Amino acid sequence: MSSADNFVFPEPEDQDIDAGPHEPIPYVDGNAAAGALSEIFRIDIIAALGRCRHCGAVRAFGAAMVFTDAPGIVVRCRDCQGVLLRLVQTPTRYWLDLSGLSYLEIDREE
Repeated sequence: MSSADNFVFPEPEDQDIDAGPHEPIPYVDGNAAAGALSEIFRIDIIAALGRCRHCGAVRAFGAAMVFTDAPGIVVRCRDCQGVLLRLVQTPTRYWLDLSGLSYLEIDREE
């Protein structure tokens, strides 16, 4: 079990309403990672279904929790908060860790 497995983040009832000027929104939904990931995947990843390696939940990527206040993007499972994906960009490289996903199902028809 990694430290990512022990991460617990309280679920706000409505993050847009609950956040105040001194209480920044800690994360946004999976749509926030779409721009950076579209440079790598060349597909619309938002509708892709991913299975969390930590809890087995299967959800559309767009439903994930995206944290952007790290050196890169960290995407966590909405059900267990386990890390699904990490993406770090440098001027010459992408570093992509998908180890938190058992699979990513992408519809070829869309």
